[in-house]
Amino acid sequence: KTNELIKPRIPLHLSSSRYFFFGGKGGVGKTTSAAATALVLLDKATSGERILLFSTDPAHSLSDSLKKQIGNRLVEVSRKGTAKLLAFEMDSKVALEDFRNKHGRVLAEIAGRGTLLDEADIRELLDLSLPGLDEVMALFELSELDRTGNYSYIVIDTAPSGHTTRLLALPEVFTRMVAALDRMSDKHRYIVAHFARRQVGLDNVDLFLRDLSERITRVKNILYNGNQTRFALVSIPEAMSVNETERYAASLIAEGVPLTDLVINRVEEEHDDCQFCRARVLTQRPHLEKLEKGFEKLSVHRVPLLPEEVRGVEALENVGRKIWVPSIKASRSKRRAAPRSKFEIPTTSRSEFPLDGRRIWIFGGKGGVGKTTAGAAFALALGTGRPKQKILLFSTDP
Repeated sequence: KTNELIKPRIPLHLSSSRYFFFGGKGGVGKTTSAAATALVLLDKATSGERILLFSTDPAHSLSDSLKKQIGNRLVEVSRKGTAKLLAFEMDSKVALEDFRNKHGRVLAEIAGRGTLLDEADIRELLDLSLPGLDEVMALFELSELDRTGNYSYIVIDTAPSGHTTRLLALPEVFTRMVAALDRMSDKHRYIVAHFARRQVGLDNVDLFLRDLSERITRVKNILYNGNQTRFALVSIPEAMSVNETERYAASLIAEGVPLTDLVINRVEEEHDDCQFCRARVLTQRPHLEKLEKGFEKLSVHRVPLLPEEVRGVEALENVGRKIWVPSIKASRSKRRAAPRSKFEIPTTSRSEFPLDGRRIWIFGGKGGVGKTTAGAAFALALGTGRPKQKILLFSTDP
């Protein structure tokens, strides 16, 4: 049995946290990293434990990554003995509609007590979608699932960095909203206390506001408690991803989020007689050095570029082991420098992209596939030979 493959042990620091957030630029591998980590936690789970894999990304990818239809419900993904991994792709618009249906009457009562609006005005006000309200529903739903106490670990696959930066600021915004709603009810309490001459007890408005405050407190505890929360940035060794990771990290630190890990995905490795691989290693080297130097206080984990697409439980388990066993700090000294290469990718002729006959071009697709690159390159090509024309390159990406 001396040649038997020994299964590597999961680091103890992984089990010291309860919540695991994964965030970064679109397309860098957040969903893969989150799902892989959830499966690692399942592998080390004890009898009867339950792990929750929760997605707040409006463009959910868990179903594709796991090769299993998830959707806006709890679905069992995998099990080890009596331990289970469940997944949930949160539909925040559905949650917002449920919230309105359940609490619309109370909100209308608050508005009626604290404003001079008539019933029609109040109805129109409640039908408005306040900025970010549907997004905070995802955090509320997560806190409700957490309140049940059914889960030993919760892994959160967040939306791309632009969305999540806004999302993380919402608990404080919502705290101020609840304070405003509470002040709107003060007039009613004053009238009851002074004119009805009776002590004001807790009515349905007060109970609603108290429940809302408790939800926000639980959300803040999930997001900002460094004793039980880990936030892993996911990046790839390319200039745009590195720059976005730096900006994202600054915003997370400003919000007080406990950054703990950096997962560097799709790291090229050398292979025998592969000039392309050597060139990729050289291209990635400065970006890797920038990431490791800029985030040296975090636990850094490298995941090599794999020859096949990572989909399904078995492939994700393999990635989970690459992320968490071993850490890069234990293996950094073993890496050898890549030899210099003059490898160049040959260019081939292509039929010309039609530039004329249109005024507006829109580039769309999944995060990380090259929308920005394609759009910018096209705009530059469009301007070639047209020095007098004005061209607008416009981004709607958060």
